[in-house]
Amino acid sequence: MGGMSINAAGEVQERVNAHFSTHRHIRGLYAAGEVTGGVHGGNRLAGNSLLECCVFGRIAGERAATVNQREDLFPGKGVDDEDLETKWVPVVLREVKYTDQKYGKNTMELRFNLHGALQHTGLDVGQFVGLRGEFDGETLIGYFSPITRPEDEGVIALLCRSDTKGGPITKLLHHIRPGNVMHMSAMGGLRLKFEDDRILFKGQQIQRIGLLAGGTGIAPMIQIIRAYTDRVLRYSKNPKTATSCRLGLIYAAEDEHDLAFLDLLKRIRDDFPQHFRFHIKLDLPPLGWAEGVGFVEQDDIKTHLLYPPTEGDLNIICGPPAFESAMIKVLNKVGFKEEHQLFSFAAIDKTGTRL
Repeated sequence: MGGMSINAAGEVQERVNAHFSTHRHIRGLYAAGEVTGGVHGGNRLAGNSLLECCVFGRIAGERAATVNQREDLFPGKGVDDEDLETKWVPVVLREVKYTDQKYGKNTMELRFNLHGALQHTGLDVGQFVGLRGEFDGETLIGYFSPITRPEDEGVIALLCRSDTKGGPITKLLHHIRPGNVMHMSAMGGLRLKFEDDRILFKGQQIQRIGLLAGGTGIAPMIQIIRAYTDRVLRYSKNPKTATSCRLGLIYAAEDEHDLAFLDLLKRIRDDFPQHFRFHIKLDLPPLGWAEGVGFVEQDDIKTHLLYPPTEGDLNIICGPPAFESAMIKVLNKVGFKEEHQLFSFAAIDKTGTRL
């Protein structure tokens, strides 16, 4: 009947030409019923009209009623050892997307409503969250890096493994349905500050960023890449022209089935050739593999990441603890020895305290 596109929260969407999404919601505009298109508009006369009005009318009304909740979901931006339990807040699951085709094999995206439709998370770029729920009498907790941006309104999206490599919480993630409630807490992490045209880490301005991702450690890198390219589009007249800040990624995995976001990374590289580059290394490459094979070595850092080291460099490492430990040693040998030049996710505990 109608033609307006809405998302799972009843927000009207407009088309955008972006790497990470083809639609974005129109702030403060909601719809349900005959004005909407998609599956519901196409099948309205076949029998789903009243059900759709009731379901999405209720969803849209509930979300519209929350627009005055503007305080950040996590105003403290991290847990406090003495008051850990009070930092877990309930969040409602908006939708589940199985993203094997979009992001890579055995991946799923969970999108949770924030309490307010115009609310922000209060997190920094690179900060991760804890997700907690009950399944079959057992409390399960997992830790995830958001792939949405801190400035995104009303929603937080987490990319998760859908197979056993995602940990015990995967059992719960396959069981939950939209409308179910889980609990979320802000944890530690990188906490990069994107302030106007500057990138800050611990108060120091960063000129170049090197990313070393092992396996599922690619998730926080995607948020960093997204924030970086947003910055380029906002402050550079020509995105294909180099600026003082560049971004490089080395992505290591066991085999090609463990790679996620590969098509996305290629599109970003093609659109920002002077700003972003990446290199893949596999332990078990397929026949005909033309990129890197084996462990990440010093030559990989020098060729595909940052070299020679400068005061404004920051190398960010995320992956299995053994991978992160090995990468720190390699970076030290290349010349990155200052604490402000290296950040390892494995070197902090879940409260954000450096070990």
